[in-house]
Order: sequence, then structure tokens, then C-alpha cells
Amino acid sequence: MTDLDFNAMRKLVKDVARSVSRGFPPYVTSEDTEGHLWVHMYERKASYAKLVQEGAWEARVASTLRKAAMDYCQKEKAAVEGYSTDDLFRYSLPKIRLLLPDVFNYEDWQSFGLHGDGQPSAKIQANQTGDRIAELTDVKAAVGRLPDDTYNLLVWQYKYSYTMEMLADEFGITTETAKKRAQRAVTAIQKELGRKSAEDQPEVVAERRAVRSNASWIAQRSGQYDG
Repeated sequence: MTDLDFNAMRKLVKDVARSVSRGFPPYVTSEDTEGHLWVHMYERKASYAKLVQEGAWEARVASTLRKAAMDYCQKEKAAVEGYSTDDLFRYSLPKIRLLLPDVFNYEDWQSFGLHGDGQPSAKIQANQTGDRIAELTDVKAAVGRLPDDTYNLLVWQYKYSYTMEMLADEFGITTETAKKRAQRAVTAIQKELGRKSAEDQPEVVAERRAVRSNASWIAQRSGQYDG
């Protein structure tokens, strides 16, 4: 195969679409994903033709198609649930975990840490830049929208520095369950960071495909934070 032959790729496209779509059953069908992949390939014929000419094209093309299919399915899921995938890239899970201790320690937003004598210490401020304040405000707002049990777990973990073993004792669960709940709590924050406000939700279902991030909307109101 020395040129881009769509017929030769038919089974590969179908298999990739079916495989990736299985992970998003409420949001996409295999047929939807397959259709997206054909459009994706047609618009990038030159790139795919180059992959084919390099040899061992099946594995290379399959890898590229899987990425395209995953991006498509994630965006479809975001459209249905009302959040933006852009914010999932801006706020990675490690980044959220890094921000959470300061989210629950408002004094660090505003001033230097103090020694016992009341003099400023050399501690780096959490609010070194305007972007940092916006990020803290985003995460604080997202945390405030979580269910009480999830919110309480985050408070114990990030404000009071509970270990997984201590969280397990506090909630009467196993350590492994505590770890899973902690992971789900941070993932829930990530989704909330991109969720649209209720007033932004369109009445016509078809219009919900146009997902608009509201993280910047929240950031603009960072000055309204009252602690």
C-alpha cells in the first residue's frame, strides 16, 4: 500500500471507533465516532499518506486514529454534561492538588506568612501573580459546588492534612476506599471547573453542542471573594 486507500482502512477505522466508543456509552455511538474519524482522515489526507509510505502503517494509523477518537468522545461527553474540555487541560489533576491547600488557607492569598513575633517570614505568597489568584478563585468556587461529603473529605485532607489512614478512620471506610474517594473528589473539582452556569444552559438541546467555558467568567470575579 503506497498511497492513501480509504477502502483498505475501512476495517481499521471501524475497529478503532468501536473500541474507543465503548468507554463513552451514554454519550456517543460507534457510528458517530466512525463518521468523525472518516472526516478527520479526509481532512488530513497528506499526513495519513505519509504514515502509510513509512511502512508498518497499520500500527501508526491506528494510534493516530485512537487519539482522534478519544478527543472526539471526550468533547461529546463534555457537551452533554455541560463542561469544557479546555478547562480539563488548564486544570490538570496534579495542579488542582497543588492548589487545594491554599484554597483552604485564605490568609496565604493575602499576606506573607508570619513568625511568632508577628514579623513577615520569607514564605512565598500564594498570590504571587494575578493568574494564581484567578486559579485559586476558580478552584474555591468549584469546591463550593461539591456535595457535602466530598467537600468534607477535601477539608480533612487539604486543610487538616489527614493521611489516607486518618480519613479512613474518620469516615469509617477502608484505606483503599479512602484513596478512591480522594481521587474522585479531585476529579469532581476538575469537571466543576469547566461546568457552565445554569443561566448559560441553552433551552434547545441541539444548541448544547456549543460548550463555552466559564472558568474565565469566575476568574473575572476574583475580586469579589470574601473569604
